[in-house]
Amino acid sequence: MFFKKSKTLLGLNIGSSYIKIVELKDSGSRYTLQNFGMAILPPDTIVDGTIMDSMAISNLLKDLAESLKIKKKQVCTSISGHSVIIKKILMPIMDEDTVENTIHDEAAHHIPYDIFDVNLDFQILGPSKEAEDKMEVMLVAVKKDIINDYIGVIEDAGLNPVVVDVDHFALENAYEYNYDGATEEVVALVDIGANITNINILKDGTYSFTRDITIGSRMLTEQLQKQLNLNYQVAEQLKMGIPAEGVGKDEARKIIDDSSFTFTNEIAKTIDFFHTSAAGNQVEKIYLCGGGAKLPGIVSTVQELTKIKTEVFNPFANLIVPEKSFDQEYIREMAPLAAVAVGLALRKDTDK
Repeated sequence: MFFKKSKTLLGLNIGSSYIKIVELKDSGSRYTLQNFGMAILPPDTIVDGTIMDSMAISNLLKDLAESLKIKKKQVCTSISGHSVIIKKILMPIMDEDTVENTIHDEAAHHIPYDIFDVNLDFQILGPSKEAEDKMEVMLVAVKKDIINDYIGVIEDAGLNPVVVDVDHFALENAYEYNYDGATEEVVALVDIGANITNINILKDGTYSFTRDITIGSRMLTEQLQKQLNLNYQVAEQLKMGIPAEGVGKDEARKIIDDSSFTFTNEIAKTIDFFHTSAAGNQVEKIYLCGGGAKLPGIVSTVQELTKIKTEVFNPFANLIVPEKSFDQEYIREMAPLAAVAVGLALRKDTDK
């Protein structure tokens, strides 16, 4: 289910702050951007990947699809948060069919939920360097009730979810498509969302390590609200470097810098942990995406803390983006928020 990769699908990323839709056209050697749009979700509509207000999401999604004049109904969406478990495990060397038949028994040793309460998938990564008779297998498990909730809100909006992915792998997909040499570097893809920061480290173009940090850019909004006695909208505006009447720029910037250190330091600590646990493998570049990648000074802060070259991820880099159809400045501005949605739109419906 998660690795299911032939018609293009709508890429639908339902985050905790925004709904993002991307539609691509297969133009042969490259894809062309056909549609891109976003809708802002009310605060706490989704908390840690769990849907709290399904009607609000369905209504916004339906309105967004109608405003973009989207005719396609088949959707590839994704899930993140604590309901998603990704683990690299060792298994005896065997073919894919044998893994298919034994993965449930094996997963029971690694999943902290009842095995009947989760949907499982796997991907064989290759022979293990630790043991000659073993191979590495990536195990993915997602709680069924969470999947059903997401499928429900999408269907209620009149769309048809045919593929459910995981944010980590959608990001990997977008990275591989847009960056030359993607299979030759050790890179960290860091998705800074409102409530969760996902860190996905790739080696040789495939999954090597992942971690979710349960803090994100909304923490900065909340600190600005609290310390400056502001409403949510004004605090969000300030967070993105847009001046607000009656608030000193330096005062706001100090609060932002002090607050952002909490999660940027966690990013640095996670990468340090990878370096010590994966002997000989060093992250060569960090790519930031998600709404938090637009924070003023975030790139230089992460680069200074990690001593690793850091840049903002551009999921439109290798796409054809027609100038007559899209405001190019808007596309550049919104690019960090579209990374997962682009990765989802690059999936194809194998059953069609």
